[in-house]
Amino acid sequence: MKEALVQWTLLRNEDYLSECLGFDIANKIGQEITTDYGRVDFILENRAQQHLLVELETILNTQNKLDNCFKQIVNYRNVRFTKDTKYCILFAKETPKNRISQIENFGRKNEILIHTYSLDNVKKLYSDTIQRLSLNVGLALPSPRNYTVCFLRWLNKILKPFKDSNRNTLSANELFNLYSGGTTNFNCYKRLALDFEMIIEEKNGYTLTEYGEEYIKNFSPYVYHSDNVSSVVLTNQQKRLLLKILTNGNWEDKYHKINIYWFLRFIEITDGSWLPLHFPFDQNKLEIARGLFKVTYKHRTMKEFLNWCYNYCEELGLVERIKSSSDYDCLVLTPLGIDVNNIFSMDLSLKKSRMNLSFKYSE
Repeated sequence: MKEALVQWTLLRNEDYLSECLGFDIANKIGQEITTDYGRVDFILENRAQQHLLVELETILNTQNKLDNCFKQIVNYRNVRFTKDTKYCILFAKETPKNRISQIENFGRKNEILIHTYSLDNVKKLYSDTIQRLSLNVGLALPSPRNYTVCFLRWLNKILKPFKDSNRNTLSANELFNLYSGGTTNFNCYKRLALDFEMIIEEKNGYTLTEYGEEYIKNFSPYVYHSDNVSSVVLTNQQKRLLLKILTNGNWEDKYHKINIYWFLRFIEITDGSWLPLHFPFDQNKLEIARGLFKVTYKHRTMKEFLNWCYNYCEELGLVERIKSSSDYDCLVLTPLGIDVNNIFSMDLSLKKSRMNLSFKYSE
């Protein structure tokens, strides 16, 4: 198990981490903090406002690993955000005994706290944490699905044929021919329209819903003059409509809505600290995303899925992106995004309560 995955697990299981460190954790001051003396793994604070700077390691089974660890923690003694700061090496107790003796001797000589954790326990905690975080508040939703749809504004293309023909119902052949796209793309666009309840699929074809009619009424004027209607941005009225549909509590087979829900959970769980810009990206991050979404996507598919979900949320004003020169951008939920995420949680919790409601007291 790699160090990044161990760190992710420990920081989301503070009771176990506190027990390992013998430190009553009140706050996490920061993690992966870049300093003039190297990148600090994480810093914790207790209720007495004492800080503990932690150098995290897995199994220290070679002299080279030990030397590097010792050098880092000595350098980190130059880093402090409060006068009352202590320094610690936290490593896997599966480390060979002769190496543990070296580490303990180093700690005594240099006034460095030495603590261990069980790698086996962390592996189990990782599985439990993924399971816990992937559970919805109240009701289980299906896993997300990846479609080759990059933007919600692509609804313009699948709905414009209804406007052009001045009809509310089109046969499958009519819609496909007026759409002027390949079969695979057509099915993806159609799925988007079905998921956002713009059309319903019937025996005689596809019929606009009230939502679909309202969406078309609020087309941007550019839709009628652009050679690429999929590139025309959503109007404010269309955004409001999509937000209304997104939060109306109708989840059944609505995979794009489900994708947005899961993506907001992804931002919560990862603190919005990484959105991959390239592939392949860090294997540990891929494993975290796979565990959360319960999928087996490879690097490219996961990178595309996350970035497309970001596009949907950005179009609706749910997230802001902090661009970086590294391999990952950061994401922050907007106040609207926080509200929508809370609505999702409350809606799912209410559904669970209704399902479990006992009427025995009324008998």
